[in-house]
Amino acid sequence: MSVLAVIPARYASTRFPGKPLADLCGKPLVVHTCERAREAKRVDEVVVATDDARIARAVEANGFRAVMTSPDCPSGTDRIAEVVAGRPDASIIVNVQGDEPLIAPEVIDRAVEALESDPACAVSTAVIRIARREDFESPHVVKAVLDLSGRALYFSRSSVPNLTRASAEDLALFAPEEASASVPAFLGFKHFGLYVYRREALLQIVKLPPSPLERVEKLEQLRFLEHGFQIRAIETALDSIGVDTPEDLEAARVVLEKRLAPGV
Repeated sequence: MSVLAVIPARYASTRFPGKPLADLCGKPLVVHTCERAREAKRVDEVVVATDDARIARAVEANGFRAVMTSPDCPSGTDRIAEVVAGRPDASIIVNVQGDEPLIAPEVIDRAVEALESDPACAVSTAVIRIARREDFESPHVVKAVLDLSGRALYFSRSSVPNLTRASAEDLALFAPEEASASVPAFLGFKHFGLYVYRREALLQIVKLPPSPLERVEKLEQLRFLEHGFQIRAIETALDSIGVDTPEDLEAARVVLEKRLAPGV
């Protein structure tokens, strides 16, 4: 069973044009993401899917493979599917966002293993517990709601679960200010921008029109759920920094410089 990691990367970005090529400790941002994906033990090959020759050249100059895709792809998922359509040998596809230079390879491995061990699921992903109320309330942090077996029920930019009707005893399960040694701080789950698909599911998903909840929440993973694709989520404590702005890039630089410092 071949596992192919595909990293979608486009030059155009409203908030951060040229983001994949932004310098991060001497290398383009997207190259760091490639390196993290390559370090995953369950990944057999890493490919960057891009519509920009500058990104392709930078990727290949650092020893990775780039595949040129159509500039008309409406999303990173569609860009990945275009690559996968020409790779019948790849049965498991890992979608690693190009702006995740600090993603832990262990998270990728666990997501791959979760999909392989659950035949009923078409997709797997990752979540991390939210401990800060400002993150729980932020529309920029995507929240995930899971069932008791770890499968996704819903994703939202809103604060879910809704805690306003909970009793004090109930709130102790979620609110950081009520946390104790026996009740860890927990305000729901933050969703990572990581997906692992079965090949057939990915190629089906990109043919489906945007679903109602997807259009309302602006979250493409809701299309999966609305069309009956089950999503397995693994919980991790290994957080990452998604780079959406120049400020995020500086935050990632601080973390990476500490990792690269001698003796660290």
